[in-house]
Amino acid sequence: MGLPVLLLNMQYALYNAVLACASPLARAWLSLSPRHGILRARFAPPVPDGATGAVWVHACSVGEVSTVRALIPALRSRFPDVPILLTTSTVTGQELALMTVKDAQVTWLPFDTRRAVRRFVERLRPSVLVLVETEVWPNLVRETRSFGAPVVVVNARLSPRQFPTYRRFRRLFRPAFEMLSAVGAQNEVYAERYALLGTPSKAVRVTGNLKFDAVATETDSRTRLELRIGCGYGPDTPVLVFGSTRPGDEALAAQCWSVLRARFPELRLVIAPRHNQRVAEAMESFRGEAVVLRSALKAGEGARDARVLFVDTMGELVAFYSLATVVVIGGSFFPGVDGHNPLESAALGVATVYGPLMGNFPEASDALLAKGGAVQVEGPEVLCETLEGLLSDPQHCRSLGTLGRRAVLENRGATDLNADLVAGAVAARPVGNREL
Repeated sequence: MGLPVLLLNMQYALYNAVLACASPLARAWLSLSPRHGILRARFAPPVPDGATGAVWVHACSVGEVSTVRALIPALRSRFPDVPILLTTSTVTGQELALMTVKDAQVTWLPFDTRRAVRRFVERLRPSVLVLVETEVWPNLVRETRSFGAPVVVVNARLSPRQFPTYRRFRRLFRPAFEMLSAVGAQNEVYAERYALLGTPSKAVRVTGNLKFDAVATETDSRTRLELRIGCGYGPDTPVLVFGSTRPGDEALAAQCWSVLRARFPELRLVIAPRHNQRVAEAMESFRGEAVVLRSALKAGEGARDARVLFVDTMGELVAFYSLATVVVIGGSFFPGVDGHNPLESAALGVATVYGPLMGNFPEASDALLAKGGAVQVEGPEVLCETLEGLLSDPQHCRSLGTLGRRAVLENRGATDLNADLVAGAVAARPVGNREL
């Protein structure tokens, strides 16, 4: 056995030893968590009946599940007789997948212990593993390739926040990147980063950003009307939505609201925290203000005349975007998140505003800004002034929304390129070969 192979095996042995020691602690912690206890299923996820031989798609959380919804029908057309299995890693991702994905079975991704992954792969016997964006885990990739199935990354990206971590631990991760069968990168920068981490250059190509294809460009008019009536909004009521908010965003919204509520007496404010479990914490910034929860309105228990509404339900963010006059994208004003998807609101023709930190969505931000279809403010201190200007000029808001929607439509087309990439990897798979 050569020295490089010996070092590789030692690295994996150390990695698996650490995970083996951590697993009992993780089980204990999850057992004590009412919200996350369900994640214990990831130590031995069930393989659904009829999923054997599936095209296995993994989408980590809410953002990736939303992205992959456009890809799954395209995969179905290329693999009409093969089951499709979608796995997720987070509670919110699993909930959204079960609620919205109709063309695939859904289960959990196993934690990246060798035993859990090997058990899952041997039972599933996948035709291919399709990873969405970044989920390159050592055992996940190694065990799938060892079984003989190709591993493809679609909509691949390595953000400025992620890339240094992978480089720091490149001795551990490099073999996994080298084993990737194909990578469809969102842009040239991400393609280069995958190559730098060890993916063969011939396996990497730029296939565009699935997020442009995944977002809705219109919503059901009846659903929109029912939501407007249910929330007590008139047909001309201006609505300001802060979407996918993170810590700090709600306090910023409260600062803006303290000015805007008097300036625009008919204005309604909607705040949708990225994670529902943060709703109580998020509402602290509005202590003393009359607020209502979306769930209370649905149950007929809330006051519809409250001007501030917090969304504590799943799957309604885009519907609220469709009612909005202006949308503010959370996670983009303070360090640590690097923004959320601005295309969801822009695609609906809604004026979209975000902060300076959009490292997770550089292509989306650049495409919108290039067409004049969004406003990026320099920092939180100028947000209120920007919103006041937009709300005072409905014509400008409509123009901004129109240009944003046009930018989304002009950047579509990545779905077929990524689906073809997966089909090509399956076609090139050696039959009956365990590769490692």
